[in-house]
Amino acid sequence: MEAIIFMFCLTLHNIEEALWFPDWLNKTMPNRKQTSKEHFTFAVIGVTILGYLAAGLYALYPNNRYLEYIFIGFVGAMLINAIVPHLILSIYYRKYCPGVFTGVALIMPLHSIILYNADTKISEILISTLVVGGVLIGAIPVFKGLAKRILNINQEKN
Repeated sequence: MEAIIFMFCLTLHNIEEALWFPDWLNKTMPNRKQTSKEHFTFAVIGVTILGYLAAGLYALYPNNRYLEYIFIGFVGAMLINAIVPHLILSIYYRKYCPGVFTGVALIMPLHSIILYNADTKISEILISTLVVGGVLIGAIPVFKGLAKRILNINQEKN
């Protein structure tokens, strides 16, 4: 059941991000490198697929400790993601940051319950969250790079 809840929250959160976060970033922080909506959406889809893979494999093999660590790490990483950047940016700029609604209304309460009920020590949750979070942070530029190559190739053919 936790895997389904996680996938539900991840999907809604990532849809919210893909629809509005790139434009928000470009308008709110014009001095930073501009974010392409298409490339960002491609990266969000990649992260969503990784999340589905982690949750699905954990649901199929719940007794596999490595899959549990990956799943718990993903749950923790998404919980942190609800706070940084979404909640922090909303507070700092004193306006809605896309991703904060699903982050605060869904991810923070439901993922906290998943972590609270996990048959895992707090140290394992923290380490899993840091490892998976680091992998996800590293995956985002990789997905954006793939998006540039794939989407630009497709645009050149049209």
